[in-house]
Amino acid sequence: MTGALRPRLPTAFAAGAVLLTPARTLTDGDFAAIVNVSWENGPLHTDAEYMRGTGFGRPILGGPCLIALAAGLTSTTMYAAWYAAGLDCHAALGIDEIRYTGPVFAGDTLRVRIEVTRLEPTPGGRMYVGVVHDDVRNQRDETVLRMTRSYLLRPLPEPEPEPDSAPGVGAANPEQP
Repeated sequence: MTGALRPRLPTAFAAGAVLLTPARTLTDGDFAAIVNVSWENGPLHTDAEYMRGTGFGRPILGGPCLIALAAGLTSTTMYAAWYAAGLDCHAALGIDEIRYTGPVFAGDTLRVRIEVTRLEPTPGGRMYVGVVHDDVRNQRDETVLRMTRSYLLRPLPEPEPEPDSAPGVGAANPEQP
């Protein structure tokens, strides 16, 4: 099947697994929307004239905004991995070790490499703590953010058995002689 698209099965969430997100280009509209919603309104993020006189040359995305973008980029990939492992997210526990390592500009294309560093049962054994290390990269494959996130995960409920749908099996069928 050369050149044909093949479906990608999700990687199950397990220690040592590496998950990759699709990429997304940060448009001018995206940049403005997240800056406005976060109130990150300092001149580093909103004043193009001021930023021309800096080493960046143009507005940069604020760090808290970048964390939100990373969370959005990773959500579909993480939920698919959790589901493939028979888990669901019960709660986010925290974000640690945040390091901004490069600027992000409107027009940059971002993607995230997620490494599952830990998956352990809680003391009662009814849930799990999952820890991931995120590496957010731009279109030049430069890391712009590193962080560690942790989650409380619960096993998915066992699926209900399918009722037998064959006619006349397991019960009297009034239409049969």
